[in-house]
Amino acid sequence: MLQHQIHNWRQAQLIYTPHAATLIAAASPSTNDNDGPSVEIIENSPLFLPSSLPADVRAASDMERVCCAEKRLRIAQADDALVEIRRQRRIIQGLWQFKRINVSGTGNRPNTRMLTLYNRINHKIERAAQKYRTAWLALMVLDPDGAWKDRLKELRREDIRGPGRDLADTKTTNGRFEPSWIWLMPRAQSSVEQTEDEFNESMRVEWAKTRARSMRWQEEFEILQEEMRRVLAFFEWKALWWESQATGRKEGDSAVLHGVSAYALKQSHIARCMARRCAITWLPQLKEHGIVPKWADDYRVGNGDLDAGKASNANSSSAGASSHEEETGEDGVEDGVDDDDEIDVEEATSDVDNDSDDDYFEFDD
Repeated sequence: MLQHQIHNWRQAQLIYTPHAATLIAAASPSTNDNDGPSVEIIENSPLFLPSSLPADVRAASDMERVCCAEKRLRIAQADDALVEIRRQRRIIQGLWQFKRINVSGTGNRPNTRMLTLYNRINHKIERAAQKYRTAWLALMVLDPDGAWKDRLKELRREDIRGPGRDLADTKTTNGRFEPSWIWLMPRAQSSVEQTEDEFNESMRVEWAKTRARSMRWQEEFEILQEEMRRVLAFFEWKALWWESQATGRKEGDSAVLHGVSAYALKQSHIARCMARRCAITWLPQLKEHGIVPKWADDYRVGNGDLDAGKASNANSSSAGASSHEEETGEDGVEDGVDDDDEIDVEEATSDVDNDSDDDYFEFDD
């Protein structure tokens, strides 16, 4: 991918900077009949920008516009690199403050993780600093006495510090502390006033961005409500699935059949309890913002309690009870099982509401 982009850059470069043709040809990997073609690392390929060309080539009249274009590019590159350095330094200062308050003294593992994170951020700072130094050296070649020198200075290692006094610096007091110049550098000011057409164009761009953000938030707003509905629909489907499993087994010992039926009905009750608990949490929050979802009619919130409003729940439970009565007979005796030995499903499931969340996972299949 990078090689393809450099190849496209070469074609445009030869049009605007024909003087670089000889340098490109000289830098191309040569072919050796004995050893074969030499392998070139594409990341190390020179781009031959105007700042890397000889001084006599840059002095040509047709190179003035190209040199000005690279100067603007390098100034923007330096500004972006400084912004990145300041941003990463703020992260490091907050990281050390968090480590001093919350992590120090908690063991080797948390401290090792903090040091690993610090090294990762410090590596990003080094890359941004190298990016700035490259842009600064190019500007020194293109325009050594330009106005940019009032803002952009040489970046030394000791300049990369702050914001504020480092926590490890115990020699410098707050009264004698001097911040690094990277925190005092003013932003670049545009030398060309913006025309009315450019202002209108920029306002249209900002309006389009704002509208896109608003539409994204509206989409997230709708997706969140749909996720709530799907969670409740899943629990209801799971409850019906467990109820179908209660009567799915027809053969076997009667005590085993009753146990399977009781277990399935209890799992069904647990699923509906979880659906009701979700509705208890969500409905008050939604109603505070004036949102009444379609599934709100299926659940009614009382004084801290939520009653199931689904008629299908009662119908399914009564259907399961009637089918169970048909199997056991009118006197509740089936295959020699007495009334005292029959498992009471209602009693087995009556205490589910009082169970904790951890107890629910005990009955999951």
